[in-house]
Amino acid sequence: MSAPLSVSTDRTVGGDRRSRAARRLAVSALALLLAIALLAAWLLWDNRRLDVTTYRVPLLGTAASSAGSGIGPAGPVRIAQISDLHAADFGTFTDRLLAAIREAQPDLIALTGDMIDVRTRDLTGVLDLASELSSLAPTYFVLGNHEADSPLREEFLAGLEQAGITVLRNEAEVVTLGGTELIIAGIDDPRVDRADGRTASSARSDAALALHGLGAEADELPIILLAHRPELLEDYARTEADVVLSGHAHGGQVRLPVIGALFAPHQGWLPELTNGVHTREGTTIVISRGLGNSIAGVRVNNPRELVVLDLERGLVGDSLGPPAGDAHPRAVPDSRAGAGDSPGARLPRPGPDQCRSQRSTR
Repeated sequence: MSAPLSVSTDRTVGGDRRSRAARRLAVSALALLLAIALLAAWLLWDNRRLDVTTYRVPLLGTAASSAGSGIGPAGPVRIAQISDLHAADFGTFTDRLLAAIREAQPDLIALTGDMIDVRTRDLTGVLDLASELSSLAPTYFVLGNHEADSPLREEFLAGLEQAGITVLRNEAEVVTLGGTELIIAGIDDPRVDRADGRTASSARSDAALALHGLGAEADELPIILLAHRPELLEDYARTEADVVLSGHAHGGQVRLPVIGALFAPHQGWLPELTNGVHTREGTTIVISRGLGNSIAGVRVNNPRELVVLDLERGLVGDSLGPPAGDAHPRAVPDSRAGAGDSPGARLPRPGPDQCRSQRSTR
């Protein structure tokens, strides 16, 4: 009778093992599904949230007072930068974007290309946004590569002008913002020439064309250049531009801890110029991660970004901190300016350690 009892025990042990293995498999599958659900929820949240990043950058060129007399520093000039929207319009996103811009109270709004996507067929939403923006502050636009290839390019440009947007196509204007005189210049994306059947000109020659005719003002006033592509920084550094606003790279689309950006168009894998503030030969570039998506429809650890730039006169050589609160901070007087500094003399250009940032999420 020992044999049957032994067989019965073996069957019971084997059944228990299979049952435990099945339970472990079920628990593992449930844990995997839960992890996938959490990852999907995080990606959805990450792709819908809006970061507002504020940078403080020294303002060079002529010192202008709030009365425009050229004596003493003026207050900061605040620019809100919108880049790479790609006609994004989902849920309350446009309302949140406009609310963030209203709260920032910019003196000027810069649209640095790819407001629409090459696949956009309805311009209503983005032109409605353009009208809202122009009612908040003087607004300037430059073409990106997607506008260059869009069959609706001319219709879009006409719509922007009707909405009160100034379109800069290798052009520049002298503007006075809060008593501070600046030059706002803008150049076409290189793709525009190719799309129109021409050999692409260099960013350096386009910037020179934009500044042509300004004369001595181009030597004395701070120059803010709107140019879509950040990878052309070496070219921008050979122009008279003090600060360049760019986008295009979408923050690298996927940002990995420690490593950073994974891929950007025209820069390839592990690109350098995808967001933040960078300096080459004294020219400072501010790169927006952008507000929309194109071919790659998902961002990873790379939220949409509205850039707010405070250009502050008299901060060269001083340690900068992030602005306090949401109100415009006042410029710190330049205690290092000597008696021999004339109002029209350019100050030494800032290094990257002289630019500071702060970020909030909406």
